[in-house]
Amino acid sequence: MGGKTTNVRVLYFAVARELASKSVETFTLSEGSSVGDLAKEVQKTHPALKTLRNSAKFSVNLAVVDDSTILKNGDEVGVLPPVAGG
Repeated sequence: MGGKTTNVRVLYFAVARELASKSVETFTLSEGSSVGDLAKEVQKTHPALKTLRNSAKFSVNLAVVDDSTILKNGDEVGVLPPVAGG
């Protein structure tokens, strides 16, 4: 039995883009998956991004969200590493 899936587009910014070696990709998750679930999949695909896990923020459709946010098919998720200012 095939469960329903959710496709999300992930955009990598700044150092996250460098660590992932790409700026955008699509992930297919089980329906009802959260941002936290997506973060785990991103880390499996790009182990170098584990270094950002505790400091990076995520956005869904341009709004910053927490790990418990449930993703919907077609959402656009940004991986936002911390920004150094000065």
